[in-house]
Amino acid sequence: MATDELGMQIAAAEKALYQKDPAMPGELVEDSILKKYKKDQESKKLVAWIKAEYEKCKSSRKNEEIDWYLQIAFYNGKQYHNWATINGKEGLMEEPNPANLPRITINRIEPVIRTEIAKTTSQQPSASVVPASNDEEDLLSATAGEQVWQSVYDKNNFQTEILQKAEFWRAVCGNGFIKCFWDPSIKHYENKAIADPMTGQKKTQRVVTSTGDVKFEVVSPFHLFIPDLSQEDLEQQPYIFNVYTKSEQWIKQNFKTVLPADFVPTKVSASEIQDAAIMDLRGVGTSKPDAVLVIEAWIKPNQVSYLPQGGLVTIVDSEIVQLSNTGIPYEHGQYPFAHLHGIQNGKFYRRSVIKTLIPLQRELNRTRSQIIHAKNLMAKPQMMFAEGSVDPKKITARAGIWIPVRPGFAMPTPVPIQPLPNYVLQEVTQLQQDFEDISGQHQISRGESGAGVTAATALAYLGERDDAYLTTIFNSIEAGVEKMARQALSLFVQYVQEERLIKITGSDGSFDAMMLSGSDVASGTDIKIESGSALPTSKSARQALVTEWMKMGFISPEDGLRILEMGMLKQYYNVIKIDENAAQRENLMMKKITDEIAQQIEAEWNAGADNGDMDKVDPSTGEPLQVPSVVPVNGWDNHAVHIEIHNRFRKSQAYEVLPDVVKKEFQKHISIHENALVMKQMQEAMRGGVMPVPPADGMQEEPQATSPDSQPDQSGFTQEQLG
Repeated sequence: MATDELGMQIAAAEKALYQKDPAMPGELVEDSILKKYKKDQESKKLVAWIKAEYEKCKSSRKNEEIDWYLQIAFYNGKQYHNWATINGKEGLMEEPNPANLPRITINRIEPVIRTEIAKTTSQQPSASVVPASNDEEDLLSATAGEQVWQSVYDKNNFQTEILQKAEFWRAVCGNGFIKCFWDPSIKHYENKAIADPMTGQKKTQRVVTSTGDVKFEVVSPFHLFIPDLSQEDLEQQPYIFNVYTKSEQWIKQNFKTVLPADFVPTKVSASEIQDAAIMDLRGVGTSKPDAVLVIEAWIKPNQVSYLPQGGLVTIVDSEIVQLSNTGIPYEHGQYPFAHLHGIQNGKFYRRSVIKTLIPLQRELNRTRSQIIHAKNLMAKPQMMFAEGSVDPKKITARAGIWIPVRPGFAMPTPVPIQPLPNYVLQEVTQLQQDFEDISGQHQISRGESGAGVTAATALAYLGERDDAYLTTIFNSIEAGVEKMARQALSLFVQYVQEERLIKITGSDGSFDAMMLSGSDVASGTDIKIESGSALPTSKSARQALVTEWMKMGFISPEDGLRILEMGMLKQYYNVIKIDENAAQRENLMMKKITDEIAQQIEAEWNAGADNGDMDKVDPSTGEPLQVPSVVPVNGWDNHAVHIEIHNRFRKSQAYEVLPDVVKKEFQKHISIHENALVMKQMQEAMRGGVMPVPPADGMQEEPQATSPDSQPDQSGFTQEQLG
């Protein structure tokens, strides 16, 4: 009896161990604890429940999957197929054609979908972080958050590799999903100088500085299952399953620490989730089972009795390989999925425009095939002849052939053919108009202006009317990208404990790099996507508008060339932009100035003045000379452009959160540019015989008695250098 009680106490202690809250709510339990949990009867009930719910979800959305397969087939041009059951096998099968009549496919669905995807992915949604408060620390966190999101966006090639692929599923099936997760296997490298222990010489080596990064993945609607088909909001679902298949080698490589040594999984077909045979339309059949089913169960709190706090359970076959029993293992607490959806229909799985276009596409193909059949009959009509009058085998399409006709028989005559009525020919035109009205893609979307429409305003209005059909889709994209951006920043805060290099390319084409950790972004995760920023813009209309503004003087030619974004002008614009690039590099250098650097420059200048190497007082004015700027002003600089670029940066939020020492250096640097610019203007005016107007800021003119070619001004340059 004592032995039984001891055994019960040990079992209770082990159960308490794996039920104990981990260091952080939602954190995955360790492998040793997971192995003990899998021995408990509760774990087996959890696995059985997940498998049963997966089968229920799969069965309940069967009709949705049939629509998806049919829509994919029509998009790919297989438009004489339908869902059918033949000899007990269910699938997408080609309709029979016993009469062998012509079958032509005029695929109007593909250009509709391609145009829709092009519109919805042509622009990068603009993102900005809302500061938590007006405190300098929160403003800095907001700037850092924008930097981190732009870096993550660029590294994952989000626009083309993620958004465009997700939009394909959204456009064709009505539903696309993006998954945001933390990948701990990614390694970050940095070149560091390491001393050789034998020789002492330093050599540059590529070393791992940190691991893990935010990653995105496109999830097709076939691979995501939900229990409540009537609930439209993904976050309101009690649980969701992300289901996929992997090879046995992949499973054992990634989960070998928690799988039994003798683990032999039950194999399933690779078409278990998304039927490859149906997708390729090579026929219906089951391929050889050679894959392992993996189910990720993401569960919200207070929804499942087995996990009252919610969490994540990943099962391979019947083995649990990942477990978080205290909540979803991400601090944001949301499902790591964004739902991009199509036409609203009151259900979770939205509808694609293809479903409405399929009947029109069938009728268009049928009508065009009938016209071709009638054309063939008229070009080579059927013939009637008295039996025995001719040998039909001798009748061929070869020209100039003599066909014998037996005497006494009537000559063969063609079968009378009634011409197609006009309403059949008009039906093709009507079907094309129906395609335009349902898809929302009229002539303007295809690059055609339409009869009598030439005004630019009218054309722009018609284009906007076509884009209005996609308003709900654009809203879905912006909401999905915003959710992924928030989760990406949350993961960065959660997992990046040490500083790492964050590199971005700014909107003005300048490069920047910052050392950031999760704590630097902690109060800057409230990221917003600007409403309407995903809407497409007409490049030709923008170029015409910018050109008109340049003619009217609203913007300078230099700014106009930058906005036009025309490839053939890039080389010419780069020459003009040399001065802007130089000023932007100065901005980057001044942002990195510290108190120590400024004090060192001041000490060196004072030491030089004390030694007589330089004057502390301007000999021409008697005014004390200021300490030179840490970032020097060059005599060959375009001072007007430098002043403009520096002041433009001083208007930004990034400047507001900089230390005071950096702001003082900016002021000093710009003042030197302004002084140099004034001196140059005065010199040019003197050469032209016109006395310049005294500067409005109270600056004194350079006295004429002083030799302008030998005395330096407060900018540090002589007039010879300025000239």
